Amino acid sequence: MDDLTAWGYPGLFVAAFLAGTPFPMNSEVVLSGLLMVGFPLWPCVLVATAGNWLGAIVNYFLGRLCTYEQMLRWTRANPKRLERVRTFLTGKGLWFALGASLPILGNVIIISYGLLRAPFWKVTGIMAIGQFLRFLIWSWFTLGVWHSVN
Repeated sequence: MDDLTAWGYPGLFVAAFLAGTPFPMNSEVVLSGLLMVGFPLWPCVLVATAGNWLGAIVNYFLGRLCTYEQMLRWTRANPKRLERVRTFLTGKGLWFALGASLPILGNVIIISYGLLRAPFWKVTGIMAIGQFLRFLIWSWFTLGVWHSVN
């Protein structure tokens, strides 16, 4: 993580991108490190959001690699029930894409949207909002703690 922090914005982008994929990475450590050495808040939040968003798009397309028939065969899901879930997640349930920024569970959520062929731009747009809010809140928390200690 120290190496990625030393790279500045490119290091933050790489950390956030990898954290958005199934690869285990903690981009918040790099984000906090940059903020604590004086990098400005808004560019850090935007770079982290962009990297994490692109990483999560990888998850979406990983889900798209699987066919509906393969999913039925592997999960032994009831086709009618699966269709109800797909209808919900591609309709009102699109807002669950805000959860894409959750550790581990976020990967499952986005891969599921890909599997179920949810509308790409709607899912990724909502996902970006969630990721932006996550990094913004984390940054405010980091700066609040940092300033109270120093």
